[in-house]
Amino acid sequence: MNKIIFKIVLFTMAAVVALASCDTDPTLQSYIVDSVDKEGFISTSIPKTILGIDDSQLSEEAKKAYRSIHKVNLLMYPKTDDKTAAFEKETTQLSDILDNEDYHLLMTHNGQGMKAKFLYQGDKDAIDEIIVFGMAEGTGMGVARILGKDMNLSGMMKMMKELENLDINPTGIKSMLGGIGIDVGDAGEINKEAVKSI
Repeated sequence: MNKIIFKIVLFTMAAVVALASCDTDPTLQSYIVDSVDKEGFISTSIPKTILGIDDSQLSEEAKKAYRSIHKVNLLMYPKTDDKTAAFEKETTQLSDILDNEDYHLLMTHNGQGMKAKFLYQGDKDAIDEIIVFGMAEGTGMGVARILGKDMNLSGMMKMMKELENLDINPTGIKSMLGGIGIDVGDAGEINKEAVKSI
């Protein structure tokens, strides 16, 4: 009888430890919250209105997708010669978080010195968030969380396709980037040296 009780106690303790370890696994949200005040990180929240998109030019499906977006949270870590080890550590940690089965791969991009992964969380017909994780050679890495309500995957893909053909006024984006110390030229190109100096 004592052995049975002992086994039950051991099993219960093992289950509690296992559950506790699951709860302490970092999420993207906790990573961003923890990184906001860390040295070397740049963080900002972008309301969708700053994009200057006139949704009257979009189809009904794309318009519905655009209106389902609330805001974009952006976290960047510029790469500098004196922070190479820290950069590698943060990149690995973020990659490990996004390898979690809660995040579904949408597409990848690899070209022009940049690598990016597009992922989403939630059901494809009611997406909680879309995540863009990217790295650029010599510049750094960044992750964007596109937050909304009941975002639809096919609608979002249609919206992105239609936005490629629209003339979007980038003044608000330039102003926002300038406010956090990133110099954007007239041609819309980011000054890499300015990013490194932040």
